[in-house]
Amino acid sequence: MKLIFNKEENNDITVKIEQELIPVEFTYTEMIKQLLENNSIDDTDFGNLSENEKSNLGDMLSKISNIFDEEELIENDDLEEINKE
Repeated sequence: MKLIFNKEENNDITVKIEQELIPVEFTYTEMIKQLLENNSIDDTDFGNLSENEKSNLGDMLSKISNIFDEEELIENDDLEEINKE
C-alpha cells in the first residue's frame, strides 16, 4: 500500500491511497482492506510535511501495521489450538 500526504495552504493535511497504481481519496475501509490483504505500507510520500509531522505519521503508521501483525498472530494461535483438538 502506498499513502500520499500533502499539506494544504491552510495547514490541513490531506492523504490519498494508491489503489492499483492510481491515487484515490483516502478511506479507512480501503486502508483496512489493503492491510488485511497484505500488511505492508510499502511506500509513503510525505510531500511537503515538516520533519516532525513525518515522524509522527510514521510512528502512527507503524502502530497501525503492528495491530494487524498482532491480529494475525492471534488468528494463527487460534488455528493451532483448533488443529490440536
